[in-house]
Amino acid sequence: MCHEALNYIKKWGPGRSSTSGGLILNISDTLHYTASWYQIHVAVAKSAVDAVTINLALEWGTDYDIKVNGIAQGSIDDTAGMHKLGPEEISNKNIEYMPLYKLGEKYDIAMAALYLASDAGW
Repeated sequence: MCHEALNYIKKWGPGRSSTSGGLILNISDTLHYTASWYQIHVAVAKSAVDAVTINLALEWGTDYDIKVNGIAQGSIDDTAGMHKLGPEEISNKNIEYMPLYKLGEKYDIAMAALYLASDAGW
């Protein structure tokens, strides 16, 4: 989680009224669900984001009526990380294990975030 987001949470959490409402949407990853070579720094950081998300959802969802959600995406095409890892290596090796047999796109994450930030009740 970025330092500024944590400062904001610390500043505005205490003293809120129970009817304040609001939304927190954290973006994480699925990398930390399994072991990966040379990715401990990412796994630890994303684990922390997930822990903050589920605990804030419990505490602030109950106490302050704040909706807290997280998006933990898998491999996303056309990102700096995928270019660094080499998309053909990932594509050939891992796509067969992906539910839709393709890499995700940034648009997919944007639409998931838009839905979670909306007032949709379904």
